[in-house]
Amino acid sequence: MLNCMESNSIEHETPAVAQASLDAIVADRQKLASRTQAPAWYYPVLGLVTAAIVGSPAINSPVWRATVIAGACAVIVFLEVAHRKSTGLSTNRIPGPRSLLVLIGIGVLVLVMLFVSALLTVAGQHAWIVATATFGFLTMFPSGLFYDRIYGAELRRGL
Repeated sequence: MLNCMESNSIEHETPAVAQASLDAIVADRQKLASRTQAPAWYYPVLGLVTAAIVGSPAINSPVWRATVIAGACAVIVFLEVAHRKSTGLSTNRIPGPRSLLVLIGIGVLVLVMLFVSALLTVAGQHAWIVATATFGFLTMFPSGLFYDRIYGAELRRGL
């Protein structure tokens, strides 16, 4: 005969108790998903930082270019710390495959835009770099909100 620890159940549990436990798990998932949502200012600031990084090849001075990139990286670190403080949460993994695909897509787009900016700089087409940086902002801002929506949905489903 199995003891209580081995069977992971207690003799007097009923279906109602089990349902109450499952409902509590669903409620916890809902609460967690709502707490992980980034504040309203997060993605616009991240979009501006992305635009600065994407547009950085247009800066002629290597010192100023490095300063802009270092400053942008510092802002990204600040954003992560501020997000952690505002939500009280820190994540170390992606909850599901869809949010991972969105992150990979955003990362690839940003890298492609940075590459295009570098090519435009070499070609002397500095005016088009503004368009590329603007596309960087417009990619990061709505895409970040979309990522938040997918992330929350995957947390609610328990992926």
